[in-house]
Amino acid sequence: MATDSTDTTRSPVLSVRDLVVHFQKKSSLPFAKPTSVVHAVCGSSFDLFPGETLGLVGESGCGKTTTGRAMLQLAEPTSGSIKFDGQELVGLSRKEMGEIRQNLQIVFQDPFGSLDPKMTVGQSIAEPLAIHGRWTDEEGPGLVAEAMRHVGLDPKFASRFPNEFSGGQRQRIGIARALILNPKVLILDEPVSALDVSVQAGVINLLADLQEKFGIAYLMIAHDLSVVRHVSDRVAVMYLGRIVEIADKVDLYSAPQHPYTQALLSAAPLADPKAERQRKRIILEGDVPSPTNPPSGCRFRTRCPKAQDICANEIPDLIDRGQNHAVACHFPEAMKII
Repeated sequence: MATDSTDTTRSPVLSVRDLVVHFQKKSSLPFAKPTSVVHAVCGSSFDLFPGETLGLVGESGCGKTTTGRAMLQLAEPTSGSIKFDGQELVGLSRKEMGEIRQNLQIVFQDPFGSLDPKMTVGQSIAEPLAIHGRWTDEEGPGLVAEAMRHVGLDPKFASRFPNEFSGGQRQRIGIARALILNPKVLILDEPVSALDVSVQAGVINLLADLQEKFGIAYLMIAHDLSVVRHVSDRVAVMYLGRIVEIADKVDLYSAPQHPYTQALLSAAPLADPKAERQRKRIILEGDVPSPTNPPSGCRFRTRCPKAQDICANEIPDLIDRGQNHAVACHFPEAMKII
């Protein structure tokens, strides 16, 4: 079994072990059988602790969003274990999972598509209360107003419709909708990638303030390494459905040990022009393999400059080699990148 880089002094609020999510790829012909299997997530393991932010990064299509959706059972796991506060989520009925979702909420990437254009902002924010049977005419309006104030919106705008708000404001509405149930965990699926750069900082700072105020744990799914570095306590790096490295953000950014992490960080721009000119960019050869036919052994081996015969024959376990820094590589080596 793969092992996560964990803190043994605390109990995780969310614990994932050997998570596998496969999808049947359908044929374009009607009534035809599925033609292949998409290996979206293959054996990922990690822990999320109360009040912390775990960043999940990687290239597009690596399985980040599927992992987040599996936490809520929006993507059905093929196998593995997902425990919330010690309770197993895999295999729960729809009703049982509905009760858990009060404490496990998600903020979607697209602030424009995640809100019903026919519902007012107040109705959208109040919808989770109604779904979970917690809405009352006496307390409901006050809870909606409070949620709007928490995200920096004036409650008097509750009667307006989503098209009357900017992208940043819509994302704040989505955050308010997730917060109104007082969840313990928020899955943040690329929460600022669809926003203008000038708006991103405001939403990121808002999330940090809300976490400090309410003690919520965040799973931050993102591809922007600078955003992840700013908001995360720990960072997990994913490649083609597998987590290849997970560590404290300072350790991971200062001395990454997996060749893929090193290549990712070498491509991230630096704010210091002098440092940017002096560092060496790591260029990966080849394309990302198809998730319908992933390589044997280490999935990164087809693009890895260190690959040897063992890499094709044995899948490297995610092993903590000290200081809560876990790496899935047969030949890990720390390298200063940033």
